[in-house]
Amino acid sequence: MLGKFFFTILAIALTAGCSNDNASNRQAVDKTARIADLDPRLATADSLVVVFYKDPYGNDSLRYTRYYTQASVTDTKPISILQDQVAQEWAREEWRRNCRGEGKIWCFTKGKVFQTLYFSTRCDDCCHVYLIKDGIFYYTRTADAFKDWLGSVKTNAIEPANEGVEK
Repeated sequence: MLGKFFFTILAIALTAGCSNDNASNRQAVDKTARIADLDPRLATADSLVVVFYKDPYGNDSLRYTRYYTQASVTDTKPISILQDQVAQEWAREEWRRNCRGEGKIWCFTKGKVFQTLYFSTRCDDCCHVYLIKDGIFYYTRTADAFKDWLGSVKTNAIEPANEGVEK
């Protein structure tokens, strides 16, 4: 009898301890920090590769990132638009938002990639740029200038060459 009582209390305690109050723990907004503060190397980016998924809102939710176009950016003005975007306040979240990404940006300094930023410009429900650091997601709202810049880059994006399999 005592054993059943003990296991009942233990089960209740474990269940209560494992609850995930996602609404209260999901987001912590830091009004003073910027995404650029999370990775100071963003200030030294000298080139970017912007990847646009071909069908981000299609039926295949598992492989929509497989097909894409991309554009290389080396001009300082567009890079400064990215730097303005990451200078905004961020929201720290433990879980990835339930939004599909439209693409990603690989940031380079002297030919070496150092950071990946992900973006979505569907501003009725998913309008953000984020990065992942130490397993935590850091989101900032997509600025209009950044959204416009992405639109202009997308018009010049091309499908990467398929090298094929060597025999």
